[in-house]
Amino acid sequence: MNEHRDHILGWMNELWNKWRGHLHAKYVKDKPIQQSLKNVPTGVDKKEWEWLVKEHFASESFQAQLEEMVQADPSLPTIDIVEKCCGPQTRSHVFGFGGGVKAKDLKGGTSSKAELLSALRSTREDIKSLNEENKSLNEENKSLNARLSTIEDEMKEIMKMKEFFAAQQAHVPPITSVSTE
Repeated sequence: MNEHRDHILGWMNELWNKWRGHLHAKYVKDKPIQQSLKNVPTGVDKKEWEWLVKEHFASESFQAQLEEMVQADPSLPTIDIVEKCCGPQTRSHVFGFGGGVKAKDLKGGTSSKAELLSALRSTREDIKSLNEENKSLNEENKSLNARLSTIEDEMKEIMKMKEFFAAQQAHVPPITSVSTE
């Protein structure tokens, strides 16, 4: 009986974490705090929502603690930062990442945050360079198309002249050489 109870409680805990992560992703993440406070989810008491947003999702002490950790060790993986702030994460949920993201998903990679940011910066520079090259190639393509169009027009003129001369030669009798013997 305790096995079923533990299983059900574990499942309920997982559902709770996923719901809380969903609330954060839908109502708080990437939004100004005032908008988050006004947009109270259905089924959540307004006072409880205000506490959750102010004291949990957006508290200055929590944000300062995160910034201090990242500045102290920029190579620290994200999961280690989360565990230092929020304690060890359960196998089924990582705080701040919503449902479906597991601790093992974040611990699997060995790349540090600094390495990932460096790779992102490099990728952005590559994209910028490729866009500039693409723009240059498009301009060259337009220039070549214009030259080709000019050559095609000149060829049409030459063909008309050829037809004109061929028509004139058909009306002129061939010149025969006169012998003076």
